[in-house]
This record gives sequence, C-alpha cells and structure tokens, in this order.
Amino acid sequence: MKSLITKWQTLPLLLLAAMAAASCDMMEQDTSDCPYGLYVTFKYDYNLQRADMFNDHVGSVTLYIFDEDGRLVKTQEESNMPGAAPLTSPAYTMHIADLAPGRYRMIALAGQRPYADMQGTGRAVFTRSHLASGDGMAALDIRLDCERRGEGLYEVVNNALPLDTLWHGMTSEPVEVFARHSNRPSYDTISLVRDTKKINVALRELDDPTTMDIADYDLRITDRNAHILWDNSLDETDTVVYTPHDTWNTGDRTGTAGSGGSPLDGIGRIGHADFMTSRILYHDNNADDGRLTITNRLTGVRVADVNLPDLLSRLRTSEDRYLYSEQEFLDRGYDYQVTFFLRGGKLDYISIAISALGWSKRIQFEQL
Repeated sequence: MKSLITKWQTLPLLLLAAMAAASCDMMEQDTSDCPYGLYVTFKYDYNLQRADMFNDHVGSVTLYIFDEDGRLVKTQEESNMPGAAPLTSPAYTMHIADLAPGRYRMIALAGQRPYADMQGTGRAVFTRSHLASGDGMAALDIRLDCERRGEGLYEVVNNALPLDTLWHGMTSEPVEVFARHSNRPSYDTISLVRDTKKINVALRELDDPTTMDIADYDLRITDRNAHILWDNSLDETDTVVYTPHDTWNTGDRTGTAGSGGSPLDGIGRIGHADFMTSRILYHDNNADDGRLTITNRLTGVRVADVNLPDLLSRLRTSEDRYLYSEQEFLDRGYDYQVTFFLRGGKLDYISIAISALGWSKRIQFEQL
C-alpha cells in the first residue's frame, strides 16, 4: 500500500516535469514554436475620433530599422494584396526575425497600397529617398512630386487624381533585441500620424445662385510643405502650389431664391473643389502659414484669401482647446469642408466643418 501511495504522489511531479520540458524556456532541441526576434505592432489612433483605425485605413507599412547610432540595418515592407490582407487583422504584427542582438530605433512610413504600386498610378507621388545599409536616419526623407514654376516656386501636378495617403511614425526610445537562444522576444508599438489632408471647398452665391459655376473660379492652396524630413518635420525652403484634383457643380432640387427670398428662374448651384495636400503646419508667425485663395477668372477679383491652418484650427471646441494645441488638432484631423458664401461676387461669410466630428462653425470675416 505504501508503494502505491508513493507512486500516486510521484505522478503529478512527472507531469509537471513533462510540461516544463515542453515549454520554450526548457526546450533544448526544438524551439521553432517559440517567439523570438522583434515583434512590431502599429496603431493609428492619433486622430480626432481617438480610435485605432489602423486595420481599416492602412494597406501597407514600410519599416526602416536603424541601430542605436542611427545607421540603417534593415528595411521591411508588408502590404495587403489581392487574396491576402494581413494588415486588416486586429492581431497583425510585423515580425523581424534576423536582427543581431542590440538596441534599435525605427521609422515607419505607411500608405493605402505598396510603395512600388504608388509610382505608376499617375498621381502626384510622395517619393522616398533610397537608403542603403549604413545610411543615417537623416538620409530618409519624402518629397512630393512637383514641377518648377519659378525660383523657389513649384506646382503639384495631380493629373486629376487625389494624393496617396501617407502616414509617418517612429519609436520614441530604442528597443532591445536579444539573441534567439535566450528565448526573450522583444515587442514595440509605433503610433502613426496621417500627413495627407483632404479639403473640400464649396462656393455659393447668395444674391443669384443660378450664376454659380466653379469653372469661373481659380482656386489654389499655397504652402511650403512638399518636403517631409525623417522626423516628420518639414523643410520649408520652397513654396508649392496645390490646385483641385476635381471640380464640379451641384444643382438645387427645389426652387431657387435670391437676395431677399425672391424666387429666381433657373437652377441654383453650388460649386465644389477637392484638394489633397501634404502636412499643414500652424506657425508662430502667421505670415509663414499656408493660404487658400479664390479668384474670379471673369472679373479678376480675388474673392477670398484666407490663412488655412488658422481657419481649420478654429474648429476646436472649448474642450479641444484644453486637449490639443492648434498643431495637434491639425495633425489629428484630415477631412475638412470649407464653404464660402458670396454676395454680389464678394465674400459674405465662411462655414467650416470636419467630417469626423459632425459640427461646423460660421465665421463672419471678409479676410482671414
């Protein structure tokens, strides 16, 4: 009996030993199922919704991996493709398996499609510098394709197509990677910032809406944001001009009234223009801010000349003013609507809105 009891007491110990032998920490032969190397996850919650939209919005990520001294060690890209869309999975993680033990820094550039696919679309392209092994972090930059129009003046030729969306992210601190035999995997998360902005501009003539035709207006955004540096700051040496990638008119479905509410013959219209731009900065000196101008082609009258970052940042609510600076608000937002109401061909007031938040503001200024 004593022998039987001893055997039953020994059995749990044997089971525990077998489980330990099967674990990654105790295996001496097969470690293929053990995590190793570096695992990087990405998030895109730097937005006004304050929700992680990485899996829904991002279709491709390129990770640049530098050593602790900032020298390029490896580049790895992963993308959604027909039949396989790994980035849509909430569990998506990029695994870097072949790094030597050491401390590493990372920069991520992301888009809606693989970088190589962006080059042949006819769009104005964000072209990345080519980095070779050993190049420093500062050698990585992004330039939006432009054509020279004068000394220090360039134009984005969009070929009637929107820009590809661009995100940027980087590690705040180096991450340590351990030797594979140590069975100590490393993990890090990179937060992305969306650099491309969508701005819809609408024009409405209040005195006689039937006269509105977007083709009668020259609309452009002038800024200095076509050259993005490795840390997502801007080289603002050159001025760049953006024109709409699409323009159209919409007609009223009900009767049209003019000034004073009197009915008009014909169809009242609203003119529309869609822009996409690179990152918009809010400067301490407002003379350095980008501007949106609208000029009547028929009369030569400049209908509007507004400070764009100042105008868009006015959408901050009282709560937002405590949460975000003007710059953070602009970096978190990406889809704006600006409506200019004209009266007798001159600016009467402006209404601005942002689609993510569902509110708008009316600004009764003739010049901003």
